[in-house]
Amino acid sequence: MQKRTDYNGVTYFYSEGLYPIRHGFSTREGGLSKLDYTKSLNLGFYRGDKDIIVKKNIERFCEAVAIDAEELIIMPQIHSTNVIEVGRDKCGHGIYSPATFEGDALVSCSRGTALGVRVADCVPILLADSGAGVIAAVHAGWRGTVGNIVGATIEKMCYLGASAEDIKAAIGPHISMANYEVGDEVAKQVLAAVGNENLTFAHLRPSENEGKFLCGLGEVNKTLLIKAGVKEENIDMCTECTYDNKELFFSHRRMGEKRGTMMGVIAI
Repeated sequence: MQKRTDYNGVTYFYSEGLYPIRHGFSTREGGLSKLDYTKSLNLGFYRGDKDIIVKKNIERFCEAVAIDAEELIIMPQIHSTNVIEVGRDKCGHGIYSPATFEGDALVSCSRGTALGVRVADCVPILLADSGAGVIAAVHAGWRGTVGNIVGATIEKMCYLGASAEDIKAAIGPHISMANYEVGDEVAKQVLAAVGNENLTFAHLRPSENEGKFLCGLGEVNKTLLIKAGVKEENIDMCTECTYDNKELFFSHRRMGEKRGTMMGVIAI
């Protein structure tokens, strides 16, 4: 995963594996937000900034990654396994027009569409079969992860004409295993999702706190992508931790409710 700062100050990450598909993972740099906890590139509504500021921030980020903001589709995210197929008729949804559906993954095979998911520790995953012209954006918190939302997304992409072995995946910045402690019940669900035969210390390991475990959400999603048919060599995972790097990222675990939101976007 590579980092780049655009001419307007927007810093973002991108994956060479996804090119020529336009895409990017935002950071908190390059925006117009002035509040201490949303400064400066907050891309989430209802976090304290005026809507017009959030829209301007979205437009700045989209310009940096060569995407038309008016083609971008987002939605309220509910930590589900809902995968929504969208077309050009939904462009601007959740930004310039009110949200009418919710879920945690978007899939499209319509030219002139862009898909976005918002994160602040959860795992953003961008997927593309450029030959088939099918893209997807996934928001994977622990609930979506153990529910195998990435598997459901790959299935939907293949229904639209993609081939799992041709899909390229980019897993963006997210909270690292060292900073993501979970309880026994979550650990059991992670084990069930990954499977005993695939489980490694990169997925789960005991914490210093009794009855707690450290969970590698990114690694779990990578394994689930491979189980869904994506080639391991086609998966690019960012190692940046949103919790550790407070200058570059917003983090729900570090900041609580008073924080901004980042975004992963992809377009065809």
